[in-house]
Amino acid sequence: MMILSTPGSNSPWPTKTSGTGSPASSACGPSPRTACASCDPRPTPSRRSRLRLASPPIPPPDFLTPDEETRLVKFFTVELIRAAQFCEMPTEVRATAAIFLRRFYVTNSVMTYPATDLLKTSLFFGCKAEGYFYKLVQFSEKFPNTTGEQILAGEFLLCQGIRFAFDVRHPFRALEGAILELRRRLPDEDSRVRRAHGQAREILKFSPLVTDAYFHYTPSQIMMASLSIVDEGLVDILVPTPPQNGDQSKAKEHAEMRQKIMNTIADCRRMLEEEPPERMMDYWSSPEIVKAIKPLRKKLQKCRDPDRANLVNLQRARREQTVNKEKKAAKLDDTGVFGEELGREPKRAKLDKADDVFGPPL
Repeated sequence: MMILSTPGSNSPWPTKTSGTGSPASSACGPSPRTACASCDPRPTPSRRSRLRLASPPIPPPDFLTPDEETRLVKFFTVELIRAAQFCEMPTEVRATAAIFLRRFYVTNSVMTYPATDLLKTSLFFGCKAEGYFYKLVQFSEKFPNTTGEQILAGEFLLCQGIRFAFDVRHPFRALEGAILELRRRLPDEDSRVRRAHGQAREILKFSPLVTDAYFHYTPSQIMMASLSIVDEGLVDILVPTPPQNGDQSKAKEHAEMRQKIMNTIADCRRMLEEEPPERMMDYWSSPEIVKAIKPLRKKLQKCRDPDRANLVNLQRARREQTVNKEKKAAKLDDTGVFGEELGREPKRAKLDKADDVFGPPL
């Protein structure tokens, strides 16, 4: 027996023939145009579903690790400080904006909300929080391909992320008070105090903003730590020592408290020394760190949330949702159900009762 196609037939399926060449009846049926499921090479619906189930699933994206997220947040914080310097903003505005951005990403991820957009929003909102007037149009012109709508789109989101806590206490005022006290105690060492003042202020402009010092220490402790990096002897002058002549128990308690304060200052100092102000130019602006950050930013583009990548569209969607809720609530009002007059009558009755000084009749 051999397999041949039927002469004059358009059927693509082969038919079984006998030795004489005539079609033979088989399991495929007497007609040469019919074929059984076992002979049909085309996949049936059930077979297609089995093939679909057997296909390998799409692998999930390669998400950022916690260390990579921390590195990116630190990088964007440095970019914010650099942008604030470019816009010639005061020191307090830079520090407030940087803390706003870092506090936002304590409870949110850079994979969820774009840090490049929230960086500008934090900087503009920091101007508002510190009472520094800056026009939105002028601010948006400082950045390429940026509109005022893009800057304002993330404001409410930023406020939610920082729990509407807009008051940020900085160590700059504490430093000024400490310098005044040192000048009073050391009138003959003005050059030493002036040098410590300038170097400590440069440390406060960068090191605590890039590290987690604001989350662990008070402004006075951060100030003391920065001053100890410059001149540790000045800190010993500011922190009082226990009196030599007096109650021994009180002196011991005083010494223990002073040691506790000095240990806290030393811990804060170690944290600030991780990011000295020189690293802003020597490290964060170097070509090596730019090349090292590029793969992380590419990885971030692949694993970011597509629904929240555009803050402008996200804000418009939320506004539409709010408007739709208000429309539904208006339809359920008495005015919409029983007519406008019935809806106004209770209001008129309340106003009439309010005019009566002694209330309604008994």
